[in-house]
Amino acid sequence: MENIVQTFGKTVQDVCDKNPERARKLLRIGYHAQSLRYRVQRGKMHSAAQLAALYTNRAMVAPLDHPDDAVIVSLFTPCEMLHVLGLHPFCSEGLGCYLSGACAEQSFLKYAESEGLPETFCSYHKAFIGASECGLMPKPRFIISTTLACDANTLTFRRLAEHFDVPHFVIDVPYEQDEDAVRYVADQLVRMKAFIEEHTGKSIDESALIKRCRLSQQSMDNFQRYMDLRADKQILGAISGEMYSAFMFHNLLGTEESLRYTEECLKVVEKAPAASGIRLLWMHTNPFWVKQLTDVTDFNPAVQIVGCDMCYEGFIHADPEKPYDFMARRLIFSAYNGPISRRVDRGIEEAQRLAADGVVWFCHWGCKHTLGGAQLAKRHFEEAGIPCLILDGDGCDRSHGGEGQLSTRIEAFIEMLEKEKEAAQA
Repeated sequence: MENIVQTFGKTVQDVCDKNPERARKLLRIGYHAQSLRYRVQRGKMHSAAQLAALYTNRAMVAPLDHPDDAVIVSLFTPCEMLHVLGLHPFCSEGLGCYLSGACAEQSFLKYAESEGLPETFCSYHKAFIGASECGLMPKPRFIISTTLACDANTLTFRRLAEHFDVPHFVIDVPYEQDEDAVRYVADQLVRMKAFIEEHTGKSIDESALIKRCRLSQQSMDNFQRYMDLRADKQILGAISGEMYSAFMFHNLLGTEESLRYTEECLKVVEKAPAASGIRLLWMHTNPFWVKQLTDVTDFNPAVQIVGCDMCYEGFIHADPEKPYDFMARRLIFSAYNGPISRRVDRGIEEAQRLAADGVVWFCHWGCKHTLGGAQLAKRHFEEAGIPCLILDGDGCDRSHGGEGQLSTRIEAFIEMLEKEKEAAQA
């Protein structure tokens, strides 16, 4: 299977050099085939993970199928208003990740660097920019982005708006987590509604928007309940499943699909056996393509990834009857907003909730926020009695290597946790 994917990815990149539209068609065919595979063949995935993989895959290919209804967004853009109008969020970080999953990222990364982007720029953004400027990605109707949560957002979406010559709306998210900041962002979201209506010629029905926000809150509540129950349950999965789950709680939040996923999560956890083995909370994105890592983490009763902060970072409990306030609170009170201490504090809270034995802090190449806070995070986790491993790597770019070192370090960390657990139980 791996050789087939590599051949497919190389073909997409080679064809794109000569005929970008044909390469896009090949990419669509490949993603549709993957959706069919997820629908009819679960493999080792549990039923909720199967839904997340299927729904995410469909959401990634929809903008390629229907570019006239596609809107480029950042991962943290609230998309309830887009869902009301049946528009397809075209997530730059998500498509960058999917290009990597198809082994089709390298030529687009190199092209972006040849056009002036530094090697240290986030590879998810860089792959999407390269694919867009090479003609693989279709022109969207417009672009909506936020300043949350990294500096790559500021450059990426402005550059894409200039390349495609489309309107661009930016949601400015202040660092302060208070009611003034909520009102400031809520006012921008009201203007975002007007922006969308202007550039679609369609009106966003307020009652339909409230319904979408209700779906968002119910989905977050369900998954929070799932995390509570998971503390003493064993649920085997793949590390890539955390990335699917993260997408369900960002650009797919407010959809029936997101709600069905969380409802299935509750069914899975109710039937799951008692917890066993080492339990890890993962912080940030992950290099799902590193076999040496997945050999340790995937479907392994002895080692389980029990959560990822990219899934729960924006969870709130607010009033969906006030939709602009509701969406604003997700941005303002995101654990990714502001100083790194907010991510760490939320990580400690969730590690305790999930009964995690340790935390992996993954320093994705190009993410200055995560890299810069690594040592502070390690100190604070360990002061809270939670061992923390810092890993360096890249979640998207296969050329950075280091897979062997990554495998050795996580295996040593797990061995240490096993010894500590045995000593505590003795």
